[in-house]
Amino acid sequence: MKDPGNPELAEKMAELTFRLLEQCQQKQEQIAGNLGLTVAEFKLMRAFRQDQRLSAGDLARRVELSSSRLTRILDGMVRKLIVTRQAAADDRRVIEVTLTDRGLAVQRELTDRYIRTHDDILSHLPPGAGASVIVALEKLGEAMEEWQKGVGDTPSAEDWHDTKVLSRAGDDEKSTTHTKKQEDGS
Repeated sequence: MKDPGNPELAEKMAELTFRLLEQCQQKQEQIAGNLGLTVAEFKLMRAFRQDQRLSAGDLARRVELSSSRLTRILDGMVRKLIVTRQAAADDRRVIEVTLTDRGLAVQRELTDRYIRTHDDILSHLPPGAGASVIVALEKLGEAMEEWQKGVGDTPSAEDWHDTKVLSRAGDDEKSTTHTKKQEDGS
């Protein structure tokens, strides 16, 4: 059963997750730049995970890119000698993307830097707090996955024209304004 919402906590979470997202993007930009990669190339390298070879379709799905956008990113990676592309032997319609020896070395360095960066971040926490942060992040990830499953139940911007929550200090009274469409349930 879901706990009732807490607007103050939700607002603080929104602020913190936005700030964390910005900081994570900066971290990716820094690591990518240090390795001579664009952020898009960095994300593709991370998408290989433990694989050395993936189909272009699988790679596009892992990073949620269109095939045309993936092609442009891969063009740069081919020029940098990080990956090769070739038609699959068993189905020439499928393009296989393979990390080269240089690509494998970049991937190892990327993984090493990524782990060292996070180890450094953890070292800035109070002693013993690292495990609690990991548990909290895991729980937050699980909650976000559950939320994503139910996003279809959330009113869209089209359903809600103007939502205002008015709250007076020391008073739980709230007023919500929404469109006729929402009132009609259509």
